[in-house]
Amino acid sequence: MSYSRNNSPRLVFAGGIDWSAEFLKLLLQKKYNLIGVIIPLDSQKDRGQKIRISTLKKLALTNKLPVWQPKELSDSQFLADFRKTKPDLVVVVAYGKLFPPAILKIPTYGFLNFHPSLLPKLRGPSPIQSALLQGLKETGVSIMKLEEGMDDGPILEQQKMKIAPRENNQTLTRKLIDLGKKMLPKNIDISVGAYCHTPAFVGHTPIPQNHSEATFCHIIKKEETRIDWSQDTATIIDRKIRAFTGWLKVFTFLKKNRVKRRVSLIESIGILSEKKPRDLDLKAGYYRLIVEKDKKYLAIGTRKNILLISQLQVEGKKIISASDFWQGYTGSHFI
Repeated sequence: MSYSRNNSPRLVFAGGIDWSAEFLKLLLQKKYNLIGVIIPLDSQKDRGQKIRISTLKKLALTNKLPVWQPKELSDSQFLADFRKTKPDLVVVVAYGKLFPPAILKIPTYGFLNFHPSLLPKLRGPSPIQSALLQGLKETGVSIMKLEEGMDDGPILEQQKMKIAPRENNQTLTRKLIDLGKKMLPKNIDISVGAYCHTPAFVGHTPIPQNHSEATFCHIIKKEETRIDWSQDTATIIDRKIRAFTGWLKVFTFLKKNRVKRRVSLIESIGILSEKKPRDLDLKAGYYRLIVEKDKKYLAIGTRKNILLISQLQVEGKKIISASDFWQGYTGSHFI
């Protein structure tokens, strides 16, 4: 179902991360009656020298949608302005902040939220990265009603998805966005069913979550991307590289001739098979070049097992292959 921009219901979109703009674009294409967009404050880029306008804000302004960027969602002036718009439903995609009770009560049909996990598993701000860090075999999308807690509201629809063995943050995010875009319009129409002359949620009663089964994920900090070769296993490092692909760079320090250089591990192909000869055993942080399936990789010792890296980047230089790295930094080790 779609609606004329001049017709009810009155929808507000709330998002933050750049890819949330894909969902706003979807609602515009389906001609929902969008009356405004809630976006976090503009972020600063290049150590505060430049203001970055998000992809979401650019899309909203291009389509002449009112934009709210409250510093605090509990701000009295923002709440007063928001209440005057008489919204029927707020659609939330990766906004990044909890909505206080005062604003949750304003829309006629509340808040509808896209969450990329199988709730109640992985409530919180980093469900996609955390699924990869934990080595989960499946994840999915939950379309749910927001309540006062973090991602603890009842679920309207949930669909599962397998996580491929070498999945990374970018590929998994793409799949979850595509799945969510298929699910969201139907659940918007269910939520505002009164406009279709049927009670909202008819035949689609939201199902309460089992809070006893809830797990949580946290805001990932940059310091978590540093590798400790004596403590981290090859499995953990490989998961980190894939979980942060296209977002944060997993890094270490290289020591050569008493000089330390920061090195990012750009691409991992996994763990060296334990069936390889014993003479490939390496101390934590030490490495050598090997040939695996006719390709050259950097084999690096960790606390447990040997990690295979195909691409690296020395700070201030371009991304290079394992072979090129070996030629330039033979006889060194990571610390």
